[in-house]
Amino acid sequence: MLEPGTLSVGLAALLGALQGIAEFLPISSSGHLSLAQRWLAIPADAGGHSFNIVVHAGTLLAVLVHYGRDLLGLARASLTTPGEPRARARRMIAAILLATAPLGLVLLPGLEDMIIAVEGAPRRIGGCLLVTAALLAATQARGRDGAPDVAPGPLQALGIGALQLFAVLPGVSRSGSTIAAGLALGLPRAAAARFSFLISIPAILGATLKEGLDLLQAAPGSLAITPAAYLVGFAVSFVVGLVSLKALLSILGRVGLWPFVPYLVLVGGLAIALG
Repeated sequence: MLEPGTLSVGLAALLGALQGIAEFLPISSSGHLSLAQRWLAIPADAGGHSFNIVVHAGTLLAVLVHYGRDLLGLARASLTTPGEPRARARRMIAAILLATAPLGLVLLPGLEDMIIAVEGAPRRIGGCLLVTAALLAATQARGRDGAPDVAPGPLQALGIGALQLFAVLPGVSRSGSTIAAGLALGLPRAAAARFSFLISIPAILGATLKEGLDLLQAAPGSLAITPAAYLVGFAVSFVVGLVSLKALLSILGRVGLWPFVPYLVLVGGLAIALG
């Protein structure tokens, strides 16, 4: 990710927009941020752990705003509503926890080195973007209509969580891989999308906390980012993230994820060709 350094307001807006767009659209935020640094000649030391925290917080707020009522309803039903609504809410909460559990493997020794190795290699990122395109293309035929509040079963939740773990590699989209996994495992389109975004909350929160730990270990005085840059990065990532989330749900409901496949093939191919 971004290393400590000086960050202008304009660059903060650009990186915030990239984070907001690519966090929810199935095109990989980490892959696009890495490629943007390479292709737009953005210095590798343009940002810092603290700025990563800010833009992650912006996209986290976006999903909380969109699904806030949904989350409150789940909590209320699981605690106070008798009968089947309580059981349904508890099944959904259990599925979210099961799907999040595989992310704990990120802490395994050597995995972060693997992520960094991909992050610094545009051709590897391009390969991961092509993998995302293949996942989306392979699962579209399985998409079907259905209620959005269908909770995955335990094995379905673990399968979706395993794909979410795979998405720690730059170029593999978290939203794309988890929605594709949900479709492959039999969830309706609306339910796969809803579950993908619900499990994005602990995933983004975990990424934010990890950046916080990295910040605590960073050399003191190594960050040179103005309050205005922080504010702009947060605001842009929030607004663009909210728009992107709503756009993806609309596109998914009308035509599925097909529109993103040629884009991923194009960018992935360019990354491999240009290096």
